[in-house]
Amino acid sequence: MGFNISGGVDSSLLLALVNHFEDKRNINAYTFYTGDERYDELPWVEQMIATTENPLVKVKLSGEEVQSKAFQLSNSQDEPFGGIPTLAYSQIFEQARKDGVKVLLDGQGMDEQWAGYDYYLQDGGSEKTIQGSGNKNPFRIKVLNKKFAALAVKPAYPQAFDNRLQNMQYRDLFYTKIPRALRFNDRISMAFGVELREPFLDHKLVEFAFAMPPEFKIRNGVGKYMLRELLKPLVPENISYAPKRPLQTPQREWLGNELSAFTEVQLEKLKTSPIADWFDFAEVEKEWKAFKAGDNETSFHIWQWVNASIIFGGND
Repeated sequence: MGFNISGGVDSSLLLALVNHFEDKRNINAYTFYTGDERYDELPWVEQMIATTENPLVKVKLSGEEVQSKAFQLSNSQDEPFGGIPTLAYSQIFEQARKDGVKVLLDGQGMDEQWAGYDYYLQDGGSEKTIQGSGNKNPFRIKVLNKKFAALAVKPAYPQAFDNRLQNMQYRDLFYTKIPRALRFNDRISMAFGVELREPFLDHKLVEFAFAMPPEFKIRNGVGKYMLRELLKPLVPENISYAPKRPLQTPQREWLGNELSAFTEVQLEKLKTSPIADWFDFAEVEKEWKAFKAGDNETSFHIWQWVNASIIFGGND
């Protein structure tokens, strides 16, 4: 058995708690990094491991590996998936399998239960479903063919509660974040024959956290207040109150630089793919040029087009 660890609150708490019941020498912790200190969580992970003393396996993803990994992962996903962090995540399962580790524990679910996403803290944030997107809309609706775009119907999620926070949490737990994460992560792990288990998604824990009053979740503009307080005596304080870090790989930089040629090939393939009539390619080209020129606050849309090309255009 092993652990996925990011150096954040959730995985750190899970590892610290399990170490109370198991011999830490037998529990390998796995983390990924890219070598770019602007994004890597390795300093937090290493500080956490210095406290828990678990064996740590560091798995590196380089820009040169993205192309082959993207095609490899598309075979198991069968639909467009996340982004380059998803590829890095897959490297952990691949390495774990090589090490003979058959089960990995993960801290998924606490952001939804204890209000960890930045949009939970924002007025009017109930429309957002993507962490860390700032003020720039990560979607580029204009690139869709107008007839195709007209077929879209914006989802209407149940408003089952009398307050904004619980309605957002309910949406993320049952309709957006958790269903999507479990769908992708199950396929990534099983592609390498490793079981992924999410202890924090035990229904009793979810129900308990969901029912807690808002001041237990958000205090002084910081989410996951209760979890951070639980973690504080177990780890260094700068980990227990570390901010949520949405970007874990230099995806923006890679797509615009060393992966620029790869990106352009995929955008070109999209024009002859079975889904070509979904797009207005003049707008796609416009957005791609703007991205390369520095309008790259978000790379979500670029990856979506590249990924769609990989899934639907094939690996020719």
